[in-house]
Amino acid sequence: MANGSEHNELIFFLDNGVQFLPEKRFLISLSGHVVNLSENSYRFLILLLDGENDKQKIINQIWHEQRGVVSDSSYYGQIYALRKAFELVGLSGALIKTIPRRGVKYTGKVTVKPLAVKEEQHPVMAVEHEEVSLPAEHEATSMASIKAVPKKPAKSRFDHFISIMAILAVCWLTTLTVLVVKYIMQIDK
Repeated sequence: MANGSEHNELIFFLDNGVQFLPEKRFLISLSGHVVNLSENSYRFLILLLDGENDKQKIINQIWHEQRGVVSDSSYYGQIYALRKAFELVGLSGALIKTIPRRGVKYTGKVTVKPLAVKEEQHPVMAVEHEEVSLPAEHEATSMASIKAVPKKPAKSRFDHFISIMAILAVCWLTTLTVLVVKYIMQIDK
């Protein structure tokens, strides 16, 4: 594997026009949707794109600062995080194929070009960033987080539901307080 600074001078073109920019550590779709990769996701993807597929070698290179003391759940959680990142930019998570008892392999097409060529042909759009977290069961074990940049941040139905429930709770508590005060005032008479 080439060192990290050498990869920072490259751009990887994946399936469906998705680009991986190691220098910025993100994936970008043709439509401009950006997914920022965590340090471990970045390292994992570089290894896969360089053709590394041996589980133990991947673990040793990604979590080298932990001297190989990494659980299988961290390894599989990282695979999950990368597949999720792929899906967020319109790639199939199945492009990262598990090889039973051996490791994992990137099965899509990849073209590598110097970063200077990319900047001339396809300028990167400036977009705002919003964080998307992994599910709780993967967050602690995968040692990865995913950041996604939606084109238009929208308030979810769940956010609306919570807002309505909060308003109803305040109204209910206010009504209850008024009734209790009236009751106490009637007792005092």
